[in-house]
Amino acid sequence: MKNYNVAWLKRVEDAEIHPLFIPCDHEGPCSEENCSCVKNAFFCTKHCVWGEKSRNFFRGCACKGGKCGTKSCACFAAKRECDPDLCRTCGACTDPPNQPARNQRCRNDNIGMRRHCHLLLAKSTIENAGWGIYTKNALKKGDFVHEYVGEVISQEEAERRGRIY
Repeated sequence: MKNYNVAWLKRVEDAEIHPLFIPCDHEGPCSEENCSCVKNAFFCTKHCVWGEKSRNFFRGCACKGGKCGTKSCACFAAKRECDPDLCRTCGACTDPPNQPARNQRCRNDNIGMRRHCHLLLAKSTIENAGWGIYTKNALKKGDFVHEYVGEVISQEEAERRGRIY
């Protein structure tokens, strides 16, 4: 992470709620004035117009030996999955999708490879609690459950909506 602009990196680390990611598409190299990625606390990706030429381009990790689930992994620290196009040494995405990773060292590719727990929707046994999501099998600490695709809102917005509904 040492090759990134310190102010840009700090903005990425401090961001709690990000807007929808839209790859940047602007004239000239990425800067705070013209790059939507920088303005919205994202790294530029391979989908951005400047791609690998951007100072803000995320370069992936160089992990060895299954360290991709710890903060020593640049991808994990940046709250990203390992990308086999960028992370050449960690072994991301080498086991088949839609089933648990068995042989590969990297375990930071669950969303992209569709590896998640079997979930069940059922009525809660707790009185007046409504419905809930349950796992079919017991979980171990650190197991990936599923990607959350709902809306992420602030505490203030939750309280505002609570008063309305």
